[in-house]
Amino acid sequence: MSQLARWLTQIKPTSLSGQINLYLSSGLIVFTLVASLVLYHAVSHALEQTLKDKAQALASQLAVVSLDSILIRDYAVIERFADELVQQSPDILYLQITSYDPRSQTPQLLAQAGVSEYRHHSTPNTLQQTTPIMFMDRPQGEIELVYSTRVIEQTFLQIMLLGLVGLMLLLALQFWLVKRLLASQLIAPITQLVASIRPLKVPSSDPDTASTIRLLTSNAPTELHQLDNHIKDQQIQLQNYLDELQHIQQMTHKLTERLRDGQRLATIGQMAAGLAHNLNTPLATIIGYAQILQTTSNDEAVQQRAVIIERQAFNSAEVVKSLLNASRLPKADMTQVALKPYLQRFCQLISPILKQKGLQQIEESLEDIYVTTDAGILEQVLFNLLGNAVEAGAHKIALHLTTHNQQACLQIIDDGQGIPAELQSEIFKAFVTSKPAHQGTGLGLYMAQEMLSLIQGELTLLSSQPGQTVFSLQLPYDLKEDSA
Repeated sequence: MSQLARWLTQIKPTSLSGQINLYLSSGLIVFTLVASLVLYHAVSHALEQTLKDKAQALASQLAVVSLDSILIRDYAVIERFADELVQQSPDILYLQITSYDPRSQTPQLLAQAGVSEYRHHSTPNTLQQTTPIMFMDRPQGEIELVYSTRVIEQTFLQIMLLGLVGLMLLLALQFWLVKRLLASQLIAPITQLVASIRPLKVPSSDPDTASTIRLLTSNAPTELHQLDNHIKDQQIQLQNYLDELQHIQQMTHKLTERLRDGQRLATIGQMAAGLAHNLNTPLATIIGYAQILQTTSNDEAVQQRAVIIERQAFNSAEVVKSLLNASRLPKADMTQVALKPYLQRFCQLISPILKQKGLQQIEESLEDIYVTTDAGILEQVLFNLLGNAVEAGAHKIALHLTTHNQQACLQIIDDGQGIPAELQSEIFKAFVTSKPAHQGTGLGLYMAQEMLSLIQGELTLLSSQPGQTVFSLQLPYDLKEDSA
């Protein structure tokens, strides 16, 4: 039994169309067998009755013919007629005609044709018919007829062959129709649905955009259209969840980076606070003696070494100062500031200092814009940005002040050597710098971004390449003052 179950499992089709065809074919075959049995019983009974009627009619005709011959005592005609009838009718297996002689107790044999064994043996596929020869209601003889019923078997054999051929054709037609119907109405649409399930590549959640995307043809079943719409909704929801998750991950990464930088700066600030007290006095002494040595010594080599000592001591003092500033952000004192005159005064103040370092020109394109900010913090940020530009070899700096999306937008454009591409995405992180080693701490832009966050501002790097670097500084736009 288990082997039969395994065999049935092995031959069972794996495709949907194959399984449906298997079940339909099995049902059709069972129905055909049951219908064939019922048909066989009904038709065989009808044919058998027809043969009986035919044999009885034939025997009655023979009785009439034989009566005439008996009355005129022409027995040769009866015998010849019996032989010809059996030869011409293959369905008649045996024929016997007898007459009753009043002078004898046994019937007189008038004619006999065919195989006499069929008379004495009840063989299958035969039908025996006995009809008396009557004259004036008196029996004059008897007709014994053995008729073959093989015509019934032959008829049913032909019907079975035709039915088998018809069944095979019907099964083939059914297989083709089911396969074609499933392929067009079910399998192909489901294949399209499966191929379209790409959660990370779903169509836009915008209804106008999503409505133009048709995964199924219009003649697909209603259930598949409902499944299609459900899958689209699930894809859009999943994409929204993924977008939110990605946004949260980005925010978490940024907050983690800021927390890590804050912890590093806090540690460095504690170290710098302790070092500042111990280093500032020796550094001031070194700077003082280096300056004295420059003015009192007549040896040019000694004077050059004193200049190097003074510069390195100043650098060390600036590093300590920047570390202290990085660990202690100032408190913002927000006031209303007119940016155009503010930036003009700032440029007048810083131009002489930057021109000593190689700057040739500062261009100004400023609109009348009011913001609420901390003027001191904003000045430190601008000084850092313009100072970095000059240190990067800039000879020309342009300031463009406009408004965009209810924000005051200040673009700072310089023609310096630019920021390397591999550092542009991390330039606002602490201790990241494009300057050569031992020049700068990598805290300038980080501190600028942190200080701008205190005054609700934002600093971004729009682009940077050799010959042009563009920073964008955005501050909240003071609408009340502008409307006044």
